[in-house]
This record gives sequence, structure tokens and C-alpha cells, in this order.
Amino acid sequence: MGDLLDIGEGRRRLTAYAVSSRIEDWAGPVAGPAEIERTFGTKRSTLHDWQKRGAVIDLLKGERKHVFPLAQFVDGRPAKGMSDVARIIRNPRAAWQWLIQPKPSLGGTPLDQLKAGNIDRVVAAADLDFG
Repeated sequence: MGDLLDIGEGRRRLTAYAVSSRIEDWAGPVAGPAEIERTFGTKRSTLHDWQKRGAVIDLLKGERKHVFPLAQFVDGRPAKGMSDVARIIRNPRAAWQWLIQPKPSLGGTPLDQLKAGNIDRVVAAADLDFG
């Protein structure tokens, strides 16, 4: 495995390899609460409630700003089953990446399968992968 590195050297090497990318480059289109309200008519208080309950995936952009991937919404509401997936995959970035990556065992992306109503299959797959 190689020699152990001290934390400073490890961080230096990681910084040399890491490539900065915009959140939209890997997560797809995202929006903050004001844009969600303009786009879908969803009140900020409702969005905040969904966020607190884990019914939507929110991603940290910068140090304090939360944005929401737009693909998770169906008619202005989170796709059914999002809260189940978020409960199993506690890290929002990991959950979103898992939701948008094709999964051969599901025949597509977990997010598309949620939107198609295959909630039990997606939740079982999330539990298998992360539970």
C-alpha cells in the first residue's frame, strides 16, 4: 500500500489530484429556494419543511447555500420515494449521485425508476447498496 503520510503531505497530494468542478457539472440543473418558488410555485416554507423531513435532496453549494437538483421534482413536488432513499443514504451527495447513475439491476437510473412508480424496487436496491 505504500508509506504512511502525515496529514499535511496527504492534503498536498490530494490537492494536486483534485479537480474543481461546478455542482451543475455532476448533479445536473439545480436551483435555490427562490428559483424553485418561481419555477414550480412551491413556497419556501414548504421546501424548507421537505428539507427538514428529508423528502428532498439538497446539496451544499459553497459554504452555506443549499440548492436542489431539479430532476427530483415531479409537478413541483419531490418524486415519491425520495424520503425513503434519503433515509437509507444519509449523505445527500452520495444519495444524489446514486439516484442519477444507471443501475443495470433496475433497468435505468434509480431516479427514473422512482418516477415510474417502482418505489419498492428502488428502496430495496438502496438498502442493498447502503443499508
